[in-house]
Amino acid sequence: RIGGWLAGEEAGWLVGGMLNFVGFLLTWWTGTHKLTDICGCGAFTVMALQRLLHLSQRPRPPPSNTQLLLIACVVLWSIRLGGFLFLRILRSPEDKRLASFFPKPGEIPIKLAGFWFIQALWSLITMLPILTACRVNPAKRPTEGSKLWFLPFLVGFLIEVFADHQKSTFKAMPENKNKFCDQGLWYYSRHPNYFGEIVVWWSLYMASLPLAPKWTIVSPLFITFLLLRVSGIPILEASYDKKYGEDVSYQQYKSSTSLLVPMPKFT
Repeated sequence: RIGGWLAGEEAGWLVGGMLNFVGFLLTWWTGTHKLTDICGCGAFTVMALQRLLHLSQRPRPPPSNTQLLLIACVVLWSIRLGGFLFLRILRSPEDKRLASFFPKPGEIPIKLAGFWFIQALWSLITMLPILTACRVNPAKRPTEGSKLWFLPFLVGFLIEVFADHQKSTFKAMPENKNKFCDQGLWYYSRHPNYFGEIVVWWSLYMASLPLAPKWTIVSPLFITFLLLRVSGIPILEASYDKKYGEDVSYQQYKSSTSLLVPMPKFT
């Protein structure tokens, strides 16, 4: 039965991969990357909901409050971020960086498939603490983790939400065209949204203990490395330097503002 398979312990990994595969097919078929973010974030949602289905199929023992909170946090984060990114791409042109992944007429979409494979890998690695924590051991009731770690999750989530909203509002004003955002949280950090993202996943990892094995620390380490060294801050910093490098006010902003952690300015 499909319902029985979906409730299985290993189905969480598969449904996330399947949604990314569907995203790859739709992107190839439509020739647009407008579905990339909603499918990528949607994978987190379906994996989290699969864990809820998995836990609900085992009435004894019932899921712990920690397990339910972990699922709720992931669903909240993924729906908010996916919705925000989807609405943003609808209002803006296609990302030129992603256009290079599309195959030319007659070519096999190898680069596009590689892009979606990496996106699927991102969701699977990031979800490791939640997928492993939200399993059922029929022999005993799940151990409760420390719920205090859901407080820094909320802080990181709100920082990410406010940072995204503040920058979107700033960019939407005609008078701010071609200007860099230094308002709100962006006054205290050049990348406050990424700081919030990192706090979110370190908090969920800590909240998942001792339900999840300690080796799942690869999840927050992976996110931190990705944002600090690969696809997050390095790309944006290079882009800003190219666009605003000759702007004296940007040079002053860059030299006086924390790269990641929001910090007060003393100069």
